[in-house]
Amino acid sequence: MSPSPAPLGGGTGGDSVFSRIIAGELPAKWVANDPDSPVVCFHNKLRWERVMLLVVPRQYMTQEEMWRDDVLQDALRMAVDVGEKHCSEGFRVLSNFGRGAHQSQLHAHLHVVSGLARNIAEARPVEEWRREGELRVQRQQVSKVPHTDLYRDDLSSSQFEFLTGEGAPLAAEAAISHAKSFSPTGFRLKANYRIDEHGPRGGEPGLFMLGGGQLDLYV
Repeated sequence: MSPSPAPLGGGTGGDSVFSRIIAGELPAKWVANDPDSPVVCFHNKLRWERVMLLVVPRQYMTQEEMWRDDVLQDALRMAVDVGEKHCSEGFRVLSNFGRGAHQSQLHAHLHVVSGLARNIAEARPVEEWRREGELRVQRQQVSKVPHTDLYRDDLSSSQFEFLTGEGAPLAAEAAISHAKSFSPTGFRLKANYRIDEHGPRGGEPGLFMLGGGQLDLYV
């Protein structure tokens, strides 16, 4: 059984924990902090996996605002860059939305965690693909998750192209709209990124939306 979800916190605006880290008021182990970039990256204090990084917009915003804003592409490009550099075994990129998905910081952020997420790596389709505008969507079966959809666009041939191009923002917009209608207590957006010199860069493209009830911890 999942532990009880942590309350949303961390402060808002310039008082948020992440804003204070970015302002230099709180310490962090930095990975990327270019003052000309709208996003930064530093190590998560958690040590549940070998590498746990946070990619955070400099400007305070919520998870939903980030995933629907132009800054998302900057954040995802940084996530891919630091993931490829620090996670030779592959990695997962994810964001938690709401208490039911164990979101603990209100300030928007991406988690970059070493190793592939086994639950979505082992996901199996339970329905045929359906069209939603420029996207293909397929219901998937994932262990311990009440509802999972996989989103892909028609142009991305790899996860690298999907996450660093137009595919992920399109998928996120559709996924968030869908999740809010049936999983108001929380949901998660999650993607695996494989390191395999013999396959497409990053592996097969796609963004998973997991929701429908309280989820396990994000790793």
